[in-house]
Amino acid sequence: MSQAAMPVHLDKTGALYLSCPHDSMATAITIQDVWTRHREDLRRVEEQMTGFLSTRVPLIGQVGGYILQGGGKRLRPLLVILSARLCGHDGPAALLLGSVVEFIHTASLLHDDVVDEASVRRGRAVAHTIWGNPASILVGDYLYSKALLLAVGLKNQRVMDTLAEATTTMSEGEVMELLRVADLGLSEEDYFKIVDAKTAALISASCRLGAILGSAGGEQEEALAAFGRKIGLAFQLADDVLDYMADSEKFGKALGKDIMEGKVTLPLIHLVAHSSPEEAAAVKALFDDPDSAQGRLSSVGTRMRRHGSMDYVLEKARRSVAEAKEALAVFPPSETREELGAVAEYVIGREW
Repeated sequence: MSQAAMPVHLDKTGALYLSCPHDSMATAITIQDVWTRHREDLRRVEEQMTGFLSTRVPLIGQVGGYILQGGGKRLRPLLVILSARLCGHDGPAALLLGSVVEFIHTASLLHDDVVDEASVRRGRAVAHTIWGNPASILVGDYLYSKALLLAVGLKNQRVMDTLAEATTTMSEGEVMELLRVADLGLSEEDYFKIVDAKTAALISASCRLGAILGSAGGEQEEALAAFGRKIGLAFQLADDVLDYMADSEKFGKALGKDIMEGKVTLPLIHLVAHSSPEEAAAVKALFDDPDSAQGRLSSVGTRMRRHGSMDYVLEKARRSVAEAKEALAVFPPSETREELGAVAEYVIGREW
């Protein structure tokens, strides 16, 4: 079976999987192996983050702790740790930067939920529905500031440059997305610009930070940054598909949330591009009346399957993962490289 023809599916749990038993890119190490091996590292990252939330303002700890306790696999801290080890660094600075990137990610979630007027994340009420918009925004600001303050303590200008560039790019991505709310004229190229900035930038930076800690050469640092960018793109592509097809209880958010928030993602872009004028008008009607969109999602899913929109997007995700793993070829074979390969596969095979 050719790579282009490799079928990609959702199983009954909503998890993505590739139905090819002879994938030459497959790794013997599973993502569960990786979580198990690095459980202690991630536990220490959790302890650090909890300690960093201890301030003279109790509300910061309440809001910050609430969202940090809301689940998530700590993918970004794990990538910092693995990338650093791949480059020969195994010290506490990797755990500290793991906390830093997770604080930045958490801050972005707090802000996103306010902007999107979201009500649920990972199956729980979002922070602004409990404490209000001002508290969520201000605590998000605190987490950004705290992250940069912690990073300054390492006295490494390359680290600070990487974090500053990533956070600036993320903000640009948020604004780009805001300007294209409910815009069915969004091109695939512009969609990827938004995803590259909003999602992939921090994941790429997490891997680059590990390389910086390990004093990697330029080629290896760029390879790890490319690896992170590619899995960041794949992560978002999978997320966009799951918004239409996953088990909502396992996914942790109502299906169709993207439409209700006016987000035009690649499955919709592909559908509209391959639809009749009547079908395109029906999709547009979902954005015109988002309150009733969820009740009409089944018809959208049917159209997406008929036009191959899901397979199209998932094939792009699969290709991005393959390219991510290929980027690691500049490193000699090792257990840590295999672990990073398992993380790459996880981003399109994860369950919630």
